[in-house]
Amino acid sequence: MNKVGVIGLALLGFIFMSGAVHAEIFKWVDENGKVHFSDRKISPKAQTVNVKTGAKKIDQQVDQDTNNNISHNDATSHYQSPEQHLLKQKKYVNFLTTERLERKEKRQAAQQEKDKKRKLCVAMQDKLKSFTDGNIRWYELDEKTGERVFASDEQIEARKKDLQTSLKSNCS
Repeated sequence: MNKVGVIGLALLGFIFMSGAVHAEIFKWVDENGKVHFSDRKISPKAQTVNVKTGAKKIDQQVDQDTNNNISHNDATSHYQSPEQHLLKQKKYVNFLTTERLERKEKRQAAQQEKDKKRKLCVAMQDKLKSFTDGNIRWYELDEKTGERVFASDEQIEARKKDLQTSLKSNCS
């Protein structure tokens, strides 16, 4: 069999398996204590089983929405109409899309924070390098007179130590 045939069969298999992904599983215990599982609600004692833990949140919301439109006295209430199935699929897709977008936003925010921290570290390293080179005399402007007030050697050493401490705690 050629590659195209194998790929076609695999895709066809996935298409048929996709219907089972959205099926509900029911569990109940009979009079003899034997546990049964089914894709239909055969016994009134049957309870829905969530096979995937991530699907529980979606199933609760979709079931709540669809149960508002279904009579529980209806004998066919355990069957979904095509419209209900389509609604459930759309809600599932919307849920997955929302989850994906939220994860993307969190990753972007984390990356922006990381970039911001990296830029701050580079700026602190540059400032420390300029302090250690000793070729520049550091000064501040006096707020009242606007004149330069040069930093003493002790003030420069104190700033170097502060920058080194900040680099160790924030940039390691």
